[in-house]
Amino acid sequence: MKKYYADRNSLNLLRIITFVLLVVIAIGLRYLLYRLELMFPDYFAVQKKTVTEIVIWSVMIVAAVIYILYILIFLPLWYSSIKYYVTDTDLISVSGVLFKSTHYMKLSAIQYITLISAPLARLSGFNFLVFNAHGGRMAFTFLSQSDAEEIARLIEKNMKKSEKPEQGQEGEQT
Repeated sequence: MKKYYADRNSLNLLRIITFVLLVVIAIGLRYLLYRLELMFPDYFAVQKKTVTEIVIWSVMIVAAVIYILYILIFLPLWYSSIKYYVTDTDLISVSGVLFKSTHYMKLSAIQYITLISAPLARLSGFNFLVFNAHGGRMAFTFLSQSDAEEIARLIEKNMKKSEKPEQGQEGEQT
């Protein structure tokens, strides 16, 4: 049995991308507030905070809280919970923070594999393996390039090994 984990490079890249997105949203909302102040100077001349200012600042705060809770707390916990096992007969996927989820798939049931690699996948860790079987589908997500290729080779080798005895038996019967 071989054990695989999610690549931490993808987690770090997701953190960077979402932080940049959060900064862009904050700048965009601040620019919107600036443009509204120029368009409606009488409305914003009041000494108290206006409804528009309160809404925009509230949206910025909510976005920051979501970023902190999801990206800095939940996502690292989820990444550390992801485990993939490849045995001689099964594929097993285990993940989950609050609720653990375990998925099993027989190697003999696999019809084909799809390897999806994002641009710069060797650096980013955005490699996904999708296993399609009779009546089901399983995905191994955020694998390193080497792990994804190794698993694909193992499954391919197993699929070829299971095909050969069937072909040999058919040839003997005719």
